[in-house]
Amino acid sequence: MRTTLRRGSAPTPRFRLGKAAVCAALSLTLCLCGCGGPATNSADGTDGATTAKMLHAGSATYFYAMSLDPASDWDSWYLQYYGIVENLFRVSDDLTAEPWLAASAENVDEHTWKITLRDDVKFSNGEPLDASAVKGCWERTYETNPRAAETLALSRIEADGLELTLTTENPVPALENILCDPLLCVYYVGDGIDYAAGTPATGPYRAVDFVAEDHVDLAPNEHYWNGTPKLNAIRLTSFADDTATALALQNGEIQAVAMPDASVLAALQGDERFKVEQKTSSRADFIRFNMDHDLISHAAIRAAIASCIDRDGYASVICGGSQVPSWGVYSATLPFGGTEGLKVAIDQCSIENASRLLDAAGITDSDGDGVREADGQPVELTLYVCTRYGRFVSLADDLQSRLSQVGIKLSLVPTDYFLEDAETFARDNPDMTLDSYAMAPTGNQGYFAAMSFATGASNNFGHYSNRDVDTLVAQLSDTYGEDERDEIARQIAQIVLDDLPYVFFSNSQTTIISTVGVTGLAVAPSEYYFITADTDIA
Repeated sequence: MRTTLRRGSAPTPRFRLGKAAVCAALSLTLCLCGCGGPATNSADGTDGATTAKMLHAGSATYFYAMSLDPASDWDSWYLQYYGIVENLFRVSDDLTAEPWLAASAENVDEHTWKITLRDDVKFSNGEPLDASAVKGCWERTYETNPRAAETLALSRIEADGLELTLTTENPVPALENILCDPLLCVYYVGDGIDYAAGTPATGPYRAVDFVAEDHVDLAPNEHYWNGTPKLNAIRLTSFADDTATALALQNGEIQAVAMPDASVLAALQGDERFKVEQKTSSRADFIRFNMDHDLISHAAIRAAIASCIDRDGYASVICGGSQVPSWGVYSATLPFGGTEGLKVAIDQCSIENASRLLDAAGITDSDGDGVREADGQPVELTLYVCTRYGRFVSLADDLQSRLSQVGIKLSLVPTDYFLEDAETFARDNPDMTLDSYAMAPTGNQGYFAAMSFATGASNNFGHYSNRDVDTLVAQLSDTYGEDERDEIARQIAQIVLDDLPYVFFSNSQTTIISTVGVTGLAVAPSEYYFITADTDIA
């Protein structure tokens, strides 16, 4: 996918509305959708003349949909963030799956699941939700987007009233987690619908105006099943950069910022006009090693690099508190994450420890030129850095300096893209890359391991291979008990810590900054949710 919510964030948007344009557009939004929304009390709390309530939020990364078609590309992630679409299951704040549009799920046998839907849900066009509607929208999604079959391989979908029966091609113990993936959201399929311009769905809001990569205007879903949306209108604007977003908040053009970068957090934290809400997510920033390269194949070199990453400084200084240091593999917010019960060989940033590791492995500077040699080859490495992430640029500079002190020459290669597919990675052929992934956005223990740790996996660009890991990843696909699945994930984490094909050095905080009068925005560790029926502004 392009650099979107799946990994780090969306690419830098290309548009920004001026203040006058924003005000004019917001007035139009109120005209279009204010009358259709729920009435609100006047300022004194009486039942007098109604006052339209509107929220304007901005982001440089999270409002960047290319279309409003839930089946297109990765746009369902944005639509869920906007409060337009919902799923059969959702991810709770402890990153476990819980029913949403579904009332329950029964695992009939290893290939069959029976899901009972709620009986009180309607789409925003007033049509009722039933199993046939889910079947119809998923059939369209599977026809439109090849990721659907990769996300959940289904051989048959059967609909009977409110009962949806799914037959999977293979056993899927984590089906409830997988059904949280925004790609498997539920929307209305029917004649005459322009899905790219706006699709009826079950969320608290519906789109009334949309310009790709620029803004979306929302009005309440008058048929919403889970409470009355509190706002008459919402505008979500994609700003050109984080600086522009911060200025808009300070100037009163917007009332909330979604997922700001560290510079925005630093600039606005402490300002009594604003509040900061944060929750640690499953997202990790990490270094990926190219295990095919001779120098990288030396475990001591990888360990020395890991010892020179200032994780505390990265989280608190470079990222301004928007990250949490990590010494393990999975985020501690996950039931199977953190370092408890694991053997952690590297637990501090230490140039001295890095030097000891290299000395012990016989990797020394024999010719006195300041660069160590391994097997007669100077330890000179490349690190590819996507300049769209200022935090990665700062970390790379710091790491380059520290490694020079231990006799490793690190050359930084700036790019304006992530090496996030096998073709690009093979073309550039780096020693190391910096990247960021949501490692368990649905709480599924096998999500990241299956695509990045398993031999030959789709995102295992560095060609890491360990038979024990492969066995455990396969075992996850056949294991149903959550405690057992958590234990397998911890075993995988221990092997990865020992092998060091990656260095996971921090976990992101889901962050929202808003004016003090804004309430009810979802600060979700999954990064899936933002606008809710309870979102309000005083």
